[in-house]
Amino acid sequence: MQEQCKLLYERMLAEMESCRQQHLTEKEHIECAFRTCEMNWKQLQNLLHTYRFHSESEEAWFFKTIKPKFTGLIEYYALVYKAALFLPEEDQQDIYKFWQNELLLASRFFMEHESFYKYYKTGMTEMDTIYFVRANNDPTLLPAAKAYDIAPEATTSHDHLVASIIARERYMEYVNQQMHRINN
Repeated sequence: MQEQCKLLYERMLAEMESCRQQHLTEKEHIECAFRTCEMNWKQLQNLLHTYRFHSESEEAWFFKTIKPKFTGLIEYYALVYKAALFLPEEDQQDIYKFWQNELLLASRFFMEHESFYKYYKTGMTEMDTIYFVRANNDPTLLPAAKAYDIAPEATTSHDHLVASIIARERYMEYVNQQMHRINN
């Protein structure tokens, strides 16, 4: 499974690069990259439906490491697309304030999930079988399904948080680049 996941991820990145090289508008590029991520996540889900994990640690590895690589990019492009839709058009000061607010919203996410963020970023593993094994899911902790995550057999109680961390960290880089452009 590990090799199949790696190949699928590499193919997805190559397809996303192809989106970038097509000289599309910003919104068209975002849409192309989003569709690419979503399509590859669906292929990974199909693989997951037929695969039996050999151990809880392998399952936890998949839901902590592999799935969020795909779903985190879906979430990232959703954030970028939303920003492109609501970005003020003319006044540089309004645009800068918009990006400042986006940073504030992303920072708020990290504050709200501070303990899990620390757990994840420091490489801790002692709770992995609780957080990332489907048999240990606490139904009260399961989030409301995201558009890409409606299959309960492809969801754990915390993989969505890892995807959100990946998405927001990348989004904060994007926002900082936009703010830097305004300042220069």
